[in-house]
Amino acid sequence: MSQIRIANKQDDSQIRALCEEALKSQSIEFDLNGRDQDLKNVEWTYFGHDGIFLVVEFEGGVAGYAGATKLTEDAIQVKRFLIKPLVDVIATGGLLLDMLIKHAKNMDYTTLIFEPEEAAEAITAALESKCFAHDDSHRWVLKI
Repeated sequence: MSQIRIANKQDDSQIRALCEEALKSQSIEFDLNGRDQDLKNVEWTYFGHDGIFLVVEFEGGVAGYAGATKLTEDAIQVKRFLIKPLVDVIATGGLLLDMLIKHAKNMDYTTLIFEPEEAAEAITAALESKCFAHDDSHRWVLKI
């Protein structure tokens, strides 16, 4: 059974390993000094910028995550979203979205933008069920 919780410093290495594994499967190089630098210090990058980073814990390890940071005074942007296939992706994705939406409301954001395209394809039904819609830039957006 999986559990969703707020990430902590001890999760950083597992989060990075999970990201690296996912990127490698797409023949993309993990770059902690470039595109993946937000994972150097998850607490500072996400919590230090009015955001949130959640992990899906399964059988004692990190099997997924979702991270969002402040984009503007009114908008928060989901930058990271990944769930390993061994977990129920649709149900867990829906729960992660619920928690991201709750955080956005609690922080008085009016817009939640879902960026990770590869993740959006896997959870399109969950995004639609939460009333996300595409904007002019083809991003999934929820007006709160």
